[in-house]
Amino acid sequence: MPPWTLLGVLSLLLVVPDALAVKSHDFKTCSQAGFCRRGRALSARAAEAKSAWNSPYSLDPASIIIASNKAVFTAGVKSALYPEINFGLELRVHDDGVVRVRMDEINGLRKRYDEAASWALISEPQISEDITWTAGKKDIKAKYGNNEVVVAFEPLKISLLRGGKEQVVLNGQGLLHMEHFRTKAVEETKTEEAEPKPEEGAEDAAEQVVMKVPEVNPRAWFEGDTEDDWWEERFSTWTDSKPKGPESLSIDISFPSHGTIYGIPQHATRLALPTTAGDSPTFTDPYRLYNTDVFEYLASSPMSLYGSIPILHAHSADSTVGIFHAVGSETWIDVAHPTDKSTTTHWISESGILDLFLMPGPTPADVFAQYSALTGTPVLPPHWSLGYHQCRWNYISSDDVRTVQKRFDEEDMPVDVFWLDIEYSEDHKYFMWNEKNFPDPVDMTNDVAALGRKMVVIVDPHLKRTSTYPAFQEASDRQVLVKPPSGEGEYEGWCWSGSSSWIDFFNPNSWDWWKAKFKTTALKEGWSWTSSTTDIHIWNDMNEPSVFNGPEISMPRDNIHHGGWEHRDIHNINGMLFSNLTSQAVQERTDPPTRPFVLTRSFFAGSQRFGAMWTGDNLGTWEHMAVGIQMVLANGIAGLSFAGSDVGGFFGNPEPEMLVRWYQVGIFNPFLRAHAHIDTKRREPFLLEQPYKGIVKDLLRLRYTMLPVWYTAFRETSVTGVPVLRPHYVMFPKDPKGFDLDDQYFIGNSGLLVKPITTKGTTKTTVYLAEDEVYYDYFTHHAYRGTAKGKEIDYTAELHQVPLFVRGGSIVPTRERPRRASSLMHRDPFTLRVALAKAGAARGELYLDDGVSYAHEKGQFVWRAFEAATAKKTVRVASTDLGAARPGAAVDGIALASYDAGNKFAESIADVRVEKMVVVGLSGKPASVKVDGGAELVWEFTPGVAAGGKGEGVAGVLTIKDPKVRIVEDWAIIIQL
Repeated sequence: MPPWTLLGVLSLLLVVPDALAVKSHDFKTCSQAGFCRRGRALSARAAEAKSAWNSPYSLDPASIIIASNKAVFTAGVKSALYPEINFGLELRVHDDGVVRVRMDEINGLRKRYDEAASWALISEPQISEDITWTAGKKDIKAKYGNNEVVVAFEPLKISLLRGGKEQVVLNGQGLLHMEHFRTKAVEETKTEEAEPKPEEGAEDAAEQVVMKVPEVNPRAWFEGDTEDDWWEERFSTWTDSKPKGPESLSIDISFPSHGTIYGIPQHATRLALPTTAGDSPTFTDPYRLYNTDVFEYLASSPMSLYGSIPILHAHSADSTVGIFHAVGSETWIDVAHPTDKSTTTHWISESGILDLFLMPGPTPADVFAQYSALTGTPVLPPHWSLGYHQCRWNYISSDDVRTVQKRFDEEDMPVDVFWLDIEYSEDHKYFMWNEKNFPDPVDMTNDVAALGRKMVVIVDPHLKRTSTYPAFQEASDRQVLVKPPSGEGEYEGWCWSGSSSWIDFFNPNSWDWWKAKFKTTALKEGWSWTSSTTDIHIWNDMNEPSVFNGPEISMPRDNIHHGGWEHRDIHNINGMLFSNLTSQAVQERTDPPTRPFVLTRSFFAGSQRFGAMWTGDNLGTWEHMAVGIQMVLANGIAGLSFAGSDVGGFFGNPEPEMLVRWYQVGIFNPFLRAHAHIDTKRREPFLLEQPYKGIVKDLLRLRYTMLPVWYTAFRETSVTGVPVLRPHYVMFPKDPKGFDLDDQYFIGNSGLLVKPITTKGTTKTTVYLAEDEVYYDYFTHHAYRGTAKGKEIDYTAELHQVPLFVRGGSIVPTRERPRRASSLMHRDPFTLRVALAKAGAARGELYLDDGVSYAHEKGQFVWRAFEAATAKKTVRVASTDLGAARPGAAVDGIALASYDAGNKFAESIADVRVEKMVVVGLSGKPASVKVDGGAELVWEFTPGVAAGGKGEGVAGVLTIKDPKVRIVEDWAIIIQL
């Protein structure tokens, strides 16, 4: 929620979208951030000097030490600017080919923050046993497979090559600069003698001020000639004391063979990142990574938003590579394209060490796997969390919640979760209910759960500073609150609860204590949330952290965290720790643990392990609808697949057309939630007039029929890291026409291609088909033919229609029976939609487990493959067990040693069958349709209708009624043509 002042907040709000505008003066630009200003000035000096520019950093060959495992080497690095300062460089090659580059100041006056990777990584990566570093006179290199790493000594330059061609280059432009720790030039007061000697030229006793700085700065060519905000920095009414002085890190990272880059979420902009430097840049400021609560953010901007993941994918038709920089401080990134086939980036961070991971690819799937090996794959969420979530700020009472649930049921609209925003709590003391409006929270939750649904309740990180709030008092007594710059006492700021303090989750003493707060039973010692149930899950908001009276509406950078680290060092990591511990807390409420659902607004690399995110306080505008798709795709690229944008926009009162189109976007987001500001009109879908109400009802039902697709896609991303929503470059990495596409995408490996309409009054669009294959309209079975060179097709989509296609060669499993909640579907029969490819083949997968426990990690699941093959005049559609196909092996990263086709979960759904099969693309009417070895089935065939030539038109459709084959069994259906 946005950071307004508490006094008069509701009466001052304007919620008409046209009147909303980001308050830019609340947030810094690069020119207002001293270290960014210094970094950009360095780049400008280098650009002016052109070929005469050389990096002052060099590696000392005599200092090279190659470890006994031969895959790691360390060496000393010197800067010609400061020969008395020592730096250390370490390179290591992991067993998957990733190269880690670390550089730090050695034996400096202070220690640089070097713990960012420890929070992001799942474990220390395994070092390769097949790499050997070889040192020469000018460089040291290691070759493995088709890859090679070369470290040039003077000037220092690090290159990752494949096939002898540079893929990633560090310091190729000479912009590396690690500002070392130094002693502040102090003012020295000198009092002359009362009777000065004449030869000293003093006329009387005087106080003189002498600055201990050189008259001429010989380092000005590189650093500049002024101490630009080294020791103190002012912004608006705030002063940042900067007690450690300058400590920023600048590094240029170039991709000489890649003209398109993706990543560094979160920004409201295109998926393929526009330029910020070079000739005619799209944006004049660099992309900023600094987690902030940006009120009414722009729909196209490099401004920082709520989360930060410092990862980039660089892509070309030849390959994909990636880099991940484990830095938790504020970071600015300039992007330029010197040519249409190359990219340069310049990273400027306020503090921290250089800790870069170079991911060699060479395919998008390889980069996803390499990044997942570092920071973990997305969590497999509880099945119910993939349903529809209904939220607003705020449902005002227990009766309000019950009424909303009743209206959904009366209108026969499916929904899985009801949400409560901050007004449920007493004076914004989270965990504590407002007893006047919510006198019976347990009964209310049980009423929701009785119909197979869940609740999500907000818990923000600010604790109201009052002894009547057990969570605050216990945190204060345990001394686990963030400290002010003095390092003494407790930092006090303002947020929704008024005077507040914040838990320091970097302090291990806070961890078990926080998890205990979510216990639904009384503790032997301390307070717990006994007025809750295990059907309540958690929403973590405001965790950037948002501080209403703080600089940039956040916490002062010179606040102190556990270990003596300043907030500036860990700012971007802070929000992830909150959702991490909350996720553990919800998981451990039960014995055995069950899967938690935790939504977070702030995030960092590794947040994908803990739950879902959303794109924050969006506006009810068409532009925000469109950019929400791009932001969700970008988060998927960075590992956070469980993402979505609030349907309808947080602000404003969208007209019915916009709301319908937004639901069409929302049902194809991994995370589907409708949310609205407290001052907006109520806009639950059952309040719409016809025909809009009926359209939205059909859309929600469509989402629920496709839950098997979504769950199977989430299972895949939970083991491979490949995102649930897949941009065109992921699916077709060699097709340059698709590199900039970010308004259409595929859902997992299902073959479903969707292109939502996001502009007002639009009923016609174009859809790009990248291959020589047939694509079928999901609803009408119209066949569209692509070409080997790619092809755009025209598509008409009236308001009740959404462009949705099934790629030829896909088999899509769905559950078609309408239910009020997903929990009531687990024994429903399936429909299989078989979309034959041009060659007559098709394939699909279905993954099932109990959806709530961790039994799947012990082999309790069903994982089936469906395959269709055409031979002569026969089409054979068969089901096989993927686990049983390779017993004791690992398939797509799942260890199947403990898998048993007859496991208890499989037994529990033994009678679940396929009730219908739809085969699309048959050339003619079958002569017979039988289960292999069985009798003739009941079926009907609708012949195709040619239109437009080249095989286009409505495809022939065979509908097989209730073949009575079981999901857990092997079977085959034979279609004789």
